[in-house]
Amino acid sequence: MVDKLKGFFLVLLVVLLSAVFALQFGGGQAEGCAAGGGSYLARIYDQTLSRGDFEAAYAVANFGRLPEETQRSMRLPQLVLDGLVDRTLLAREARKVGFEVTTDEVMTRFVNDGIILLSLGVGAPPMLPQGEIPVSFTDKEGAFNKDLAERYIQNGLRRSVGEFAEAQVDERLAAKMRELVASSVNVSDAEIWDDYVRENDTAKIKYARFTPAYYAKQKPETTDAALDAWIAGNDERLSTEYEASKHRYTNLEKQVRARHILVKAGSYASEEQKAEAKKKAESLRKRAAAGQDFADLARQNSDDQITANKGGDIGFLKKGVMPEPFDQALFALEIDQVSEVVETPYGFHVIQVLAIREGDVPVEEAKRELAEELYRADWLDARARDAAAKALATWKQSGDDETIERALAAAADNVGESALTPTLEETADFGRADAPVPGLSTAALLDAVFALPEGELFPAAPAKIGREWLIFRLVDRTRPDEAAFTESAKATTREVLETFKKKEAVDLYIQHLRDKATEDKALRINPLPTGDGNS
Repeated sequence: MVDKLKGFFLVLLVVLLSAVFALQFGGGQAEGCAAGGGSYLARIYDQTLSRGDFEAAYAVANFGRLPEETQRSMRLPQLVLDGLVDRTLLAREARKVGFEVTTDEVMTRFVNDGIILLSLGVGAPPMLPQGEIPVSFTDKEGAFNKDLAERYIQNGLRRSVGEFAEAQVDERLAAKMRELVASSVNVSDAEIWDDYVRENDTAKIKYARFTPAYYAKQKPETTDAALDAWIAGNDERLSTEYEASKHRYTNLEKQVRARHILVKAGSYASEEQKAEAKKKAESLRKRAAAGQDFADLARQNSDDQITANKGGDIGFLKKGVMPEPFDQALFALEIDQVSEVVETPYGFHVIQVLAIREGDVPVEEAKRELAEELYRADWLDARARDAAAKALATWKQSGDDETIERALAAAADNVGESALTPTLEETADFGRADAPVPGLSTAALLDAVFALPEGELFPAAPAKIGREWLIFRLVDRTRPDEAAFTESAKATTREVLETFKKKEAVDLYIQHLRDKATEDKALRINPLPTGDGNS
């Protein structure tokens, strides 16, 4: 009885659909019940997507019921609009390759199966409603209720039955095109085994990280001859860096390069402490004014830990960067002049101006400044690399974790303790898809660990991971067992891999269609008005 009723109401819906088509062709009713249907959000070749199309898709997904902040943070309006564009492009291609879908087919599925198709944009989280969306329009006896379905389409989606059916035709054509693209994906036995290996090959390591910035307190021996030699050997690199940094050296407002010595006496300091700090600053100022090397005074006495190791050099500054009393003193000085003691919220400063520039900096001067920066970066990187190599050699020779811990502690005594001090750490078990060490490039580290030959516990040399150098010892390694790669495991791995590769193939194909439409100047997407998705 239920099937007969469904069939009866399907006939009524198709009759209604035919009547709607007649109205559309005869009286300009194409937008039906859509709100704001006259304004388009996107134009794809000869097809237009209206605001009404967008609002209907948004309503199918029920996104409007979510908090506005959630809708914005998850980019739901954009995902819906992208889905409509993707659907239109895919449906267009489906027609070109010969696929056909009728309104009768999609309405039959809507009535019999309670399914609405919905496309969301590439990259939509899988937990969002998309693809086949189940709906129900049955009465208490379980019979299909035509009035409920019509009210949902016309009031809930604000679409005419004809518009709804045509949208579902495009959705079905898009689905067929996705299926066609996905069907071209093949997964070989070798790929399945490689994926199984990635999922079941695990390791655990102990490691130490050596960061160049840790050695910043050490002063490089930067003689003019050494810098000239570095420039001669790095001409291409320096030219590339200059092109990338040219904006730092053109059309400059007045800038002053200076050194400073800080004697701390912040807001927390008592009057007695402030007086003592000022007295110390005055003594340092007198020594600098008398000709004592300002850089040495800064290294030995400045409380500014960031610049002290660079002889107090704070680089080139423009007005407004430093506190006002510091600024006033800085921009009143001539080159090589030493200031009086200046008080700021940080304490008491003595300042020496090194250079003044404005407008365009000569290319050679700019390149030499960049060379100094790069030379120091290379010098620090070499310090980290050499320390890592020395520690690795000690570790390999002893094979003992306690020995390397003592060696690292001894090295820290020479350089100083900080948050960057190399220490011995241990990871949890990790696989080829994990991130075992926070803050490090996962791919480079995994390559270094999983490339170790069987029986080897240490890498041949420190591994360069991003800006850091890392040494490690393999604590444990579990390799995939071919005997455990049963037919069941193989089938499961194939299914997961095929799903991933099919989605990847479809996403790439959609991007190809978008690129082609853009190239053809046939894709125009207007920005979504503020507040979309909540109407």
